[in-house]
Amino acid sequence: MDRRTFHKSLLSVALASLGQGALGAKSPVDQDALTVLNRLTYGATPDTLKTFKTLGLEEWLTQELNRPLEDPAFQERLNNATMLIEYEDGETGEGAPWTALSEVRGYTSLYTDPKDLLVFLDFTKGISWEERTRATNEVISASLMRAVHGQNQLREVMTQFWHEHFSVNALKDEATAIYFPQYDQMMRKNALGNFRELLGETARAPVMLTYLNNEASQASPANENYARELLELHTLGAEHYFNDLYDDWKKVPGATTGNATGYIDQDVYEVARAFTGWTIGDGRYLAEESYAPETGRFHYVESWHDPYQKRILGHEFRPNSAKMEDGERVLDLLAAHPGTARFVTRKMLRRLGIESPSADYHKKIIATFLDTRDAPDQIAQVVRAIVLHPEFLATPPQKLKRPFEYLAGLYRTTGAELNSPRYSVYWWLERAGWTQHRVRPPTGHSDASESWSNTKALNGMVDLAVYAHDDWFDVADIEIETAHDRSITWGKWAEAWSLRFGSDTAASLAALEMIGADPNGPLTDDPGYLGFGNYTAIALNALSKEFLFR
Repeated sequence: MDRRTFHKSLLSVALASLGQGALGAKSPVDQDALTVLNRLTYGATPDTLKTFKTLGLEEWLTQELNRPLEDPAFQERLNNATMLIEYEDGETGEGAPWTALSEVRGYTSLYTDPKDLLVFLDFTKGISWEERTRATNEVISASLMRAVHGQNQLREVMTQFWHEHFSVNALKDEATAIYFPQYDQMMRKNALGNFRELLGETARAPVMLTYLNNEASQASPANENYARELLELHTLGAEHYFNDLYDDWKKVPGATTGNATGYIDQDVYEVARAFTGWTIGDGRYLAEESYAPETGRFHYVESWHDPYQKRILGHEFRPNSAKMEDGERVLDLLAAHPGTARFVTRKMLRRLGIESPSADYHKKIIATFLDTRDAPDQIAQVVRAIVLHPEFLATPPQKLKRPFEYLAGLYRTTGAELNSPRYSVYWWLERAGWTQHRVRPPTGHSDASESWSNTKALNGMVDLAVYAHDDWFDVADIEIETAHDRSITWGKWAEAWSLRFGSDTAASLAALEMIGADPNGPLTDDPGYLGFGNYTAIALNALSKEFLFR
């Protein structure tokens, strides 16, 4: 069978998995354990299944929520990682030349002080685009390694969630590229912390200030980009945008008593004014003989701020407030708003595998979000409430994996040792519709299953299932040709792969049929034939309904 025919066969398997029932004997793997690990980590492994079985759900969850931020074993892996950087001769728009380069280099920018990266914004120096954006490319490359090998799996899942919620296109330009590593560190630090703290950190993050143009916002007129996304994407959500219903702030329900249930454009304009003067210490010109410090971090410019009175969500803001008080008060109001709790918790439920929670389930999670709003571990408490609610395990796996988590889960399942991912792996993910940390609109990737149950995404995932372990894919190492005891039968070999993927036996039995192997016959001594069998079994199991859904 040639690769084209093989690919078409696998696509038909993937399409069938979207709506097909069980075809073979069920896997003996604990289905509750698989459900939890597939939703709260990037995929089950033999070790994590064993740990879960030993601890039980509540103790396992407590362990995951209380893991330290630092992961020494992964950090050592990261310290040894390398990435190719390659470019041709060229020059900047200002005529500063650079020479061609092709070398393998360690990850040098992930933890660099951002002030030391400001040099990449100087276009009088001959520095290529590849060098200027290297910091972000290191974060992107490391993200797959973290998902596959990081011990803090739940933190990594929630870090990716918040990256999508507070989404930025890290390669919008050179400025977003150099500031992105500190943004990624901040996301990981706050992923299970307090939402108000996280909201404030994103508002002050240089990459967000740059991406949504707030770093240049001054009084008369203020830039509205950040204000609109803060309300629509980060807190209240579009469901609480009432501009089509009301043309005056006083008409919004609750506004006259300081309890506005939603917002209109008048609120957007006022929020924009509240955040004027929030900028970056990048040496920029501020006023005559005045320049921002070169810190690569947040900087506030009092003279840029609009000091006059404001009215936001029915709350009066007095004129000439203290330094940054206007913006901080806006964040306080939004973080405590019931609409924010409703919008954010719905997204958290969806990310953790519950796309259609009952009204009662969602109501209880909203209450947890609001009741713990001052707790330093608010987000962790919300996650705990989601997972320990009876509806969490009662909801069958029906959320389709997105390409990034699909690939990470595939490598975790096969036990592949991930090399430093070359950038080509992200080209393959793009073919499936996933652009890690580079989504152009600020909405981030869709988290709805229907957005990924299309031919483009499924074809892309078939490609990943088929090629992810190939040598020329140059990402992962696994002794795939000799990964089994040669004394077993082909039937036992098929069972072993089904057990590894937690799938029923149908996929592995189909692999036997596809390669023409006798289930009762002895495993071959031919490494090439066994290798083809292993690749086939991986691909078919990876496209089973048990693996495709969380």
